[in-house]
Formats: sequence, structure tokens, C-alpha cells
Amino acid sequence: MHRGVLAAFLAVVIPSLLTGQIAPSQHPSFEVASVKVNTTDGVNDRVPRRSGDRIVMHNARLGMIVGYAYGIDNSTYQLTGILNFPGPDDASWFDIEAIAPGAPGDDDLRLMFQVLLEDRFQLKLHREIRELPGYDLVIDKGGLRMKASRPDSKISVGGMTPVMGGILMTRDAGGPHFAARGATMEKIVASLIGRLRAPVRDRTGLTGTFDFDVAFSLDDVSSDVASAPPLTTAIRQELGLKLEPTKSQVEVFVIDHVEKPSCQLAGPARACD
Repeated sequence: MHRGVLAAFLAVVIPSLLTGQIAPSQHPSFEVASVKVNTTDGVNDRVPRRSGDRIVMHNARLGMIVGYAYGIDNSTYQLTGILNFPGPDDASWFDIEAIAPGAPGDDDLRLMFQVLLEDRFQLKLHREIRELPGYDLVIDKGGLRMKASRPDSKISVGGMTPVMGGILMTRDAGGPHFAARGATMEKIVASLIGRLRAPVRDRTGLTGTFDFDVAFSLDDVSSDVASAPPLTTAIRQELGLKLEPTKSQVEVFVIDHVEKPSCQLAGPARACD
């Protein structure tokens, strides 16, 4: 290799190796991408949808996009910092359409979204290990009351029936409900994490699937139904599952800087409003 070429190569690669970063030229990126503020509402895409080389993420909040791009398991507590833009709430929801030729795998697609966030949103973030309060989910000393799933399950809340294997955190005229039909412990724990916005570890040892419908109040003070307890008490009384407070070391992603995107297109066909 010519000395001049070698020197240029080392100037790019060595700093990247020392900092643990990948040189920008090595990041896969979209051929072209459109980012627009969502104006039509609709279903939220928490992960991208694919059709050939076309990638779509519709009505996604900034935190959803960052959560997908960086593979954040539980953004309710693992993602913090600047999550919203100034102005009306609907200004922080976006539609992304992009072209990713070559059928990239999920890991490469996440990297493409990272490049998009860094380029278009000027995103800067860092990772920290923090000790966070959370819960261990265990079987209560009174024994398990949660019932194994049945094919003829009639679980329904306010006219809504969970899909088999699914969970509803919804409400009817009487108040909030936590309902499941054929749900695994993994799904149950994921729903509790979303509701409690805190780490929850499954320590029950339970396998199989379960059906239930538990009415609960939103907190210890107020309730839509006078007799409904808060969620932690309700699942203990009705399901025999206890949430024991604990603390755990958790990786947290902190957004230090982000800007509202001003350009409609990124890539070779870049054009700004």
C-alpha cells in the first residue's frame, strides 16, 4: 500500500478503534429518507414496517424511534432526557419513509435509523448504568390464584376481547382493567413494566399461559370504582402475584441534544423546506 494512502487509512481507522466508535463511512444508511411531522394520526408504529426495499415508520414519537434504533428494551424507564419538542404535543410525532436496498438485516436497519437520527435530528446521547427502584414479581404466600388459559375463554372488557396471547390495559364504564387471554408471564411482566414505568423481574417460575380480568384503581388515593384497589394490591388479591419493591442496576440512555428536523429528504436527493 502506498504510504500516503496508508497514512490516510490509519488517520480514519485508528481514532475510531481508540474511541470504540465506527468510522462514519462504515455506517449503513438509507439511500433516501423522508421525515415529516405526522398530521393524520393513525396507528403508532413502534417498529418499522417493510415492503420490498421500502421502510415505513408511521406516527412514531421521538422516543419510539430512538428506542427502536438503539434496541432499548423498555424505553419507559431506560430512555430519559429531551424526549419532546417545544410547542403542541402533536409536533413530536413523525412519519418516516425510506429506501433501504439490499434487504438489510434488523441490526443494519437499526444502524440506519441511528444515522438518520444523528443526521436529521442532530441526536446526541450517552449511556449510563443507574440504580433504579423496581419490583420482583413473585407468587404471594397465600398461593397462586391466576387461572391457566382455556380455549373457550370469555375474557372481555368494555366490548373488547384480547387476542389470544394478548393483554389489555383498558377501561370500561366502571374503571381501569388489566385483562389477559392466553398470556405468557413474559407478556404479563412487559405490561406491568409499561404501567408501572419501572423494572419488573419475573421471579415466579411460572410457565404456560393464563387468563384473567382484574379491576383496579389508578392510585391509592382516587378510584373510579370505590371498591377497586390499586394495581399492585389488585393483582395480589385476585391473581396471587406480589410485586416486591427492589433496586437493580439498569442501563439508561440519556438524550443530551436533539433538534426538530427541518429537511424533508435525506440522502442523495436531499431537499429542505
